[in-house]
Amino acid sequence: MTQEVENAAVQDNSGHRALLRIAALGMAVAGSGYAIARAVAPRIAARRRDKGLSFGTARVHGAVLHFARAGRGPALILIHDVPQDWSAWRPIIDRLATRFTVIAPDLRGIGGSTAGSPKFDAATMAGDVQHLAHALKLDRVHVVGHGIGAQVAHAFARQFPKATRGVTLLDSAVPGIDGWDESLAGPAAWPVGFLQTPELPETLLAGRHAPLLEYLLSAGNFDATMIAESLKAYATPEQLHAACAMYRAFPANARFGFEQQAPIDVPLLLATGDASPLAALAPRIATALRASGFAHVTEATIAGAGHYVVADQPDAVAALIERHAA
Repeated sequence: MTQEVENAAVQDNSGHRALLRIAALGMAVAGSGYAIARAVAPRIAARRRDKGLSFGTARVHGAVLHFARAGRGPALILIHDVPQDWSAWRPIIDRLATRFTVIAPDLRGIGGSTAGSPKFDAATMAGDVQHLAHALKLDRVHVVGHGIGAQVAHAFARQFPKATRGVTLLDSAVPGIDGWDESLAGPAAWPVGFLQTPELPETLLAGRHAPLLEYLLSAGNFDATMIAESLKAYATPEQLHAACAMYRAFPANARFGFEQQAPIDVPLLLATGDASPLAALAPRIATALRASGFAHVTEATIAGAGHYVVADQPDAVAALIERHAA
C-alpha cells in the first residue's frame, strides 16, 4: 500500500433535439454487474468551434450518451460532477489529448445525454460508462471522476476491475465508507438535502435554475462561458430532474459502497483541493478505501484549489492525471 502527498457522435442542434426523443433501450443486468448489451456504433463528427475535439452519441445501457473525444493513446474517461457537464474538462482536455485518448461523456439525463431509465445510482451510471467504452472499443481504461463523477468512477472500478487500469477520484468522499457521513454534515453540504427532497426542487427551480447553479459554481474559477455551458446542460425539466435524482440515489450508492469489501488491485488516486471542505477528511477517506480492499491508494493535495479543482488549478490536475494514468 502506498501513500504519498503531492502538491501541486455528434449531432447538430436539430439532431441533438431528435436524440432527446429516442426511447429507452432497456437495461441488461447480470449478477452484481451489468452485461454488455448490443451497442449501436457511435456517431462521431467535429464541431467547427472546438478544434481538436469531436463529439459523438452512442446508445448504451438503456441511454443515449453524448461525449466529447480527443487525442490518441491509452484510454482516459473523464466523468463530471453536478452541476456540470462534459465541458467541465475543457481546461485540461487539450493537454491530456497529447498523451491519451480522452473521452468525456455527459452523465445520463444531463446535457446531450438521455436518461434511458429512472435509475441514477452510481452503479447504474458506471454501467453506462462501461457500455460506452465497449462501444468505442476502448480497452483497460483509466477513469477520472469529480464529485458525483468520482462516485461513478469508484463504482466502475468495483464492477469492472479487469477493464480498469486505474481510477482517480477528485475531491469526493466515497458513499458507504468512513468519511461519507461527515462529508454531508457541514454547512457547505446544504444543497444535498435540498436537492434530495422529493419533487420540491423541480417545482421551485423550474425555469429558474440559473441562480442556484450560478451560486454553486461561484465556488470555482469559472468564466461566463463555462457557467453558461453548465446552465444549458440543466435547462430542461428532465435534466433538472436527473440532477436531483443523482442526489436522491446517495443512499443506494452508500449501500453499494458498504457492500464492496473484496480485495481489489486497481490503483486509486484520491486528490483533494487544499481549500476544499473535504481536505481535512482526505486522510481518513484514503484509509477507509484501503480498509475496503483497495491495495494501492495514493493521496494527493492540490494547492490553491477548492472543490472545483479542474477550474481552479488545471495544470496541477492535468499533471496528476498524466502521472497516474499512464
